[in-house]
Amino acid sequence: MTRVRFTLRGETFITLEGIAECYECEVEWVREVYDLGLLGRGEAYEGRTAVPGRMLERVAQLRRLCVYHGVDPTIVELLLEED
Repeated sequence: MTRVRFTLRGETFITLEGIAECYECEVEWVREVYDLGLLGRGEAYEGRTAVPGRMLERVAQLRRLCVYHGVDPTIVELLLEED
C-alpha cells in the first residue's frame, strides 16, 4: 500500500491522491490544478506525485474559488497572487 503522506528533507509531503481523499474531491481535479502550477513544485514518490503539506491551505482556497464560486482554474492564479 502506498503512503499518502511522507517526510522528505525535513518537510511533510502529501500525494495528489491523498489531497483528493482529504478534500473529498476527484483526483483529476487535483491533478488539473497541479498541472496548472497552482500547487507549486511536486516530488515523485513511489510512482506518484506529491506536494508539500503546506499547500493544503492553498487547495482549500482553490476548492472555494473553483467549486463554490465557479472560477475557472486557469484564472485562479491571478486571484491568489500575493502582493
